[in-house]
Amino acid sequence: MGLCAYGLFHYKHLPKTIDAAPALSSAFVVADAPAVAPLPLHETPGRPQTLSECMGPDNLIDETVATCRFGRGQETFQNSSAQGMVSASYMSHYKAQQQRPQPRLAAAQFVESAVVWQWDRKRTYHAEWIVTDAQIDGTSVCRNWRRGSIEYRECRKGAKVYFKEQCKRLAESATRQRYCSAASGFNPLG
Repeated sequence: MGLCAYGLFHYKHLPKTIDAAPALSSAFVVADAPAVAPLPLHETPGRPQTLSECMGPDNLIDETVATCRFGRGQETFQNSSAQGMVSASYMSHYKAQQQRPQPRLAAAQFVESAVVWQWDRKRTYHAEWIVTDAQIDGTSVCRNWRRGSIEYRECRKGAKVYFKEQCKRLAESATRQRYCSAASGFNPLG
């Protein structure tokens, strides 16, 4: 903030126009130095024009309006060759990797739910779990209940019974295999 105030105060007192033909002192003239050409008058920095002064009757903002408003910017080179900080072998390896299809990071997974009976069949619970690659994730069973709560423990015990029942009831399929795997490997207390 202080630097901005200093710049504003310091540069406020400088002359606003630039002399097109600078007076050269004879003490500073060097015989072999090339003469510096003054800037053309249309490129001298002057008062920036407002957008309404630069806009045409079509009300389109294009390159001519930007040049009028802000002056001439740096020219861009479209056909310049890339000259970076990486080697050609690295760049070819990078481009080859970009063209290869990237492997899928996430496995196919979805949320499955069921209404399960409490282990003693006195109450029902709505249980949710995540199925990843046709296997039930044991840590996610009853994820819709607060971990550590009585409902969570009872829901998990009921889910274990539900998995055993589904394993017995369903015909041979991937779904049956999923439930049989969960019935044998799922620990409701862990």
